Amino acid sequence: MSEEKYDVKSKKAIAKGAGRYVVGDLEPFDQKNEMFKRPLWDESVAELGKKFYGVWKPNEKRPGYGHLDQALKNASYYVDMAFAHGMLGGRWGMYSWESKLWGENIQQKGFKLNDQDPAIMTRNIKRAARFFGASLVGISELDRRWLYSYHYYPPLSGFKEPIQKVEIPDEYKYAIVLAYAANYEDYRYAPTYPAGAAAGLGYSKMAFTAALISQFIRLLGYKAIPMGNDTAASVPLAIDAGLGELSRAGWLITPEFGPRIRLNKIFTDLPLVPDKPIEFGVWDFCNICGKCAEHCPAQAIPYGAPTTDIIDSSNRKGLYRWPLNAVKCFKFWAVNGTACTNCISVCPFNKPQGWIHDAVRFGIEHFRWLDRVFLMGDNLLGYHNSANPEHFWKEDLKPRW
Repeated sequence: MSEEKYDVKSKKAIAKGAGRYVVGDLEPFDQKNEMFKRPLWDESVAELGKKFYGVWKPNEKRPGYGHLDQALKNASYYVDMAFAHGMLGGRWGMYSWESKLWGENIQQKGFKLNDQDPAIMTRNIKRAARFFGASLVGISELDRRWLYSYHYYPPLSGFKEPIQKVEIPDEYKYAIVLAYAANYEDYRYAPTYPAGAAAGLGYSKMAFTAALISQFIRLLGYKAIPMGNDTAASVPLAIDAGLGELSRAGWLITPEFGPRIRLNKIFTDLPLVPDKPIEFGVWDFCNICGKCAEHCPAQAIPYGAPTTDIIDSSNRKGLYRWPLNAVKCFKFWAVNGTACTNCISVCPFNKPQGWIHDAVRFGIEHFRWLDRVFLMGDNLLGYHNSANPEHFWKEDLKPRW
């Protein structure tokens, strides 16, 4: 592993957003190398793909893997899979790049809301996004280094050409980045089906909310391209938009919800005011923590210091970070039959808001010398322990938010 150090913490570096992690020439990333796509064309991992994408029978002998649990998990993805195809490459249904007629029949064609203060419009967009279901919203100028070089559409997507060049016209100058928080308790059931359902629900919320915001922007007379995990890398765009920081596990860590979020984005030509990148102690804390690596059942998350090295084609060249062993991660998913999310569940930043946890977050941001003390407390209190999945269906039916 490389021992070379790079500046990612100075004010000048932070102002670069995700660009603070770029070293040298950043190699363009082809979406076919994303780990959920590779098994569909890469013979070296094809067997894992057959297992993961095959038919899974419920196992009533394993708590959290029964028929009831599996049905919940599969249902959670329904909006995305049936009406957006975000998991299959996007650009369809709710993620269509073109405006649909619904909602336009009561509005004059060609109307455009001109001469609006970008700062006021930015607040209006954020208000609409929160109204439609986003937990967090940030704006960035579109840094085209984070665009994928090519789309990859698997056979079930319906696209005749599986590989298409990503082409975003120059008029799309802004990215609206959206985060959707999951309930803290749900991820504590990782790596069973109920935790997988929490992940799937995030994807369905992504499709629903991005579709509505995009149509809202189009009805204002501007253009909008909604997307899920396709077209561009979500985490660096979210860093640029001031939503959080990069973590050891590769997730975005937000001040409000830690890594307990899902991300998607909308590209638009609507003039907006970008947010500023933030820094609140994640990089330093991840350097001394390593709980996600310790509790990763696949041992796919690296220990030690960040590096510019890569493991295989699922890692992008030209970045200083902790490279995930995507094949090991996917192999466990193939064995487990659902999303793992252990790395999210055990992360010390993954805590519900409350005065104690808020005080710890404040301490991590302002008193870095206390990081090891906070980590020791997290371990002693056993926050990394999974919840009993048999309790999921026995929870009190009281309001959760």
